[in-house]
Parts: sequence; C-alpha cells; structure tokens
Amino acid sequence: MNGILLLTIIIALVYAAIGVAMPLLTLYLQALGADYGRIAVILATTAAVSLISSAIWGRISDRLGRRKPLVVAGLAGGAVAYLLLSQAISFEMAWGVRLGEAAALAAYTTASLAFMGDLLAARGGRGRRMGLYRGIGSLAFAIGALIGGRLADIVSLRVSFLAAACLYGLAAVIALALHDVPIAARTTAPSLHLDPRPPAPGPRLLASGLPLPFLAGVFLWQMTWNGQASMWPNYMATFGHPKTAISSLWGLAGLIEAPAMLLSGQLSDLVGRAALLAVGGFGASLVMIGYLLLSAALITLLFVQVVRGIAFGSFTANAMTFAVEAGDERARGANSGLLNAVAGAGQLVGLYLGGTLVQHFGFSFMWIAFAATAAVSAFCFLALRRATTMHHEEAK
Repeated sequence: MNGILLLTIIIALVYAAIGVAMPLLTLYLQALGADYGRIAVILATTAAVSLISSAIWGRISDRLGRRKPLVVAGLAGGAVAYLLLSQAISFEMAWGVRLGEAAALAAYTTASLAFMGDLLAARGGRGRRMGLYRGIGSLAFAIGALIGGRLADIVSLRVSFLAAACLYGLAAVIALALHDVPIAARTTAPSLHLDPRPPAPGPRLLASGLPLPFLAGVFLWQMTWNGQASMWPNYMATFGHPKTAISSLWGLAGLIEAPAMLLSGQLSDLVGRAALLAVGGFGASLVMIGYLLLSAALITLLFVQVVRGIAFGSFTANAMTFAVEAGDERARGANSGLLNAVAGAGQLVGLYLGGTLVQHFGFSFMWIAFAATAAVSAFCFLALRRATTMHHEEAK
C-alpha cells in the first residue's frame, strides 16, 4: 500500500487516540489527587522527557537510514502506556506512566515526520500535502474528543484511556506494513524558503538548517499553547460546563483545524511559510483574550473555538513543512527531532507555567500572560520573513 496513505491512516488513529484522552487528562490527574501545582509538574516533566527523546530519536533514525522501526516501536509503546494509565490508582503512578509514554511517542512523532518528508521530497505542493496529512489528524482528533467526553460521562474516565490504548495498538499493527524509502532512492529536497522565490539562505542555527527566528517562534508558540491547554479543561469546569461540553468544544476546534491546515498549506506554497506562521501566532493571542472574556456562555465559546482551530492549523501545518524542507534525507530526521525538541522545550515551560500561574495568580492572569507570549511568537515569524526577503534581495 502507498506509504503516504499508510502514514495518513496511522496519524488519523493517533490523533483520534489523543482526542479521546488528552482533553480529559488534567481532570483525570485531579481525580487521582493531584492539585494544580502537581499537575503542572507532571506535565512539565513529561514534556522534558519528550524533548530529550525527540532529539535522540531524530539522530538515530538518520543513522539507521530507516524510519519504520521507530514508528512501530513508538506506537506500541503508546498502546502499553495508555493501557497502564487506564489502571492508575494514584497520580504518582500516572506520572511514571506518562514519562514512559513521552519517550515512546517521541519516537513515533519524530520518525513519522521525517518519513513523510522522505516521501514528499520529490513532490510539488508540499505545503498543501502536509496540510492535508496533518489536517486529517485534526479531524480524527475532533471525532475522538467527541467520543472521549461521552465515554467519560456515561462510563468513566478510565474507559476513555483504555479506548486510546486500543487505537494506538491498531496504529502499531498498520505500521508494520510500511516500507522505508531506500536512502539511494531518496531525492534531495531543496532547502526551505519562506518566500516562494529562491532566496539566499537565511539565518541558521548550528548545522540544522533551521533559522533561529523560526525556532524562537516555535518555542514561544508551543509554550503559550500547551500552557493554556493544560488548564483549559479545569477553567471550563469552573463555569459548570460538563465533560461532554468540554470535549465537544475541543473537538469543534479540531474540526476547524483540518480545513485550516489544508488552506494555510496551499497559501504558504504561494506566499511563503512565515506569513502563515505569523497568522498562527496572532490568532493564538486572540484566542487567549477570547477565553478571558467569553468563556461563561457556550455560544460565545463556539466563536473562540473557531479562531482556535484556525490559529492551530496555520501554525502546525507550516511548522511541519518547514522542518521537512530544511534539508536532505541525511539531516531530515535530525531537523524533525530538533523541531520536536524545541517544541517540547516550549511545551515543558508552558505546562509548568500554566498550573503554576493559576495556582498563585489565578486564571485571568494566565490568559493575559499567554496572550502576550503568543503575540511575541508572531513577531518572531514576521522577523523571519523579513530576514528571508532581505537575503533574497541581496542575492539578486
């Protein structure tokens, strides 16, 4: 079967699993006895493991010259982790399981992105294709979120995590049918350019091929997004919104993400990646303000969730495309790992800040702080676009 199709089916199952379980995770930890501060520590240490693992797995996949073993092992590890998580009897046990899950799923995330880069290297319209690939994942997330909340309300939170384990297991089985792209057959991809015209190389970080403004923007955006997301279910609960409504609202954003990723990918093929990354930054800032002002009523939250889907889709699809275009097959795994590591670093800081800010200063302060950091990420991406344009003009 076509490798792109298999990877697309796998990402759909993975994000369905994430949708089933993730919107309920902090509520689950709270039910197991963790307060907001402990939840922040659990989430932050999990992100730290993911950060370190991503960088390691990326380089391993390049040295192996193969992606499939890491994809299969990572998915199998995710299945085991969620099975154990569904049986946790304390937040300490759940914490340990989450650390193992982070290491396993980092292998899948890093290797699968590099794998997709290998398959797309010789194809045009990579922004559109990556947007479609990741957008299908978001659509599956939305469906999973709708199911997960209902399972939790009708049966229990544990059943939602058990369902996630089954989805990861199915994805691992399907991954066995993948065939690695032989190194000799891989076509070297052109270096990434945020302008559709071929500019001279922009600012670089070490030998990664990933510009520093991009990495700074990714860090800040992920810090903002993961920090607010970690506390969002608990914030919604303070207004009396039931678990089904919380998961459904998250699912609505996922439904919007799918077409947003496809459209933003198409637009970035025309105008460059940085402009759409900046849309994701400014959009995230608007979402934070929306949660601060419009969360009491479900009808107004619907509008905020639409903006949330657009912001997430615009950032995510173009960040992934950037990473796989930034080098040839010899560095694609490393660049994918670096992207995930920097994203993981932002996630780590954000997850720690989210619960900590709420614990000490309250939800309103958290929303204001994250609105500011999201805006700064957008300015990083605008600086990236400006630097790229200047290098292009100098090359003429």
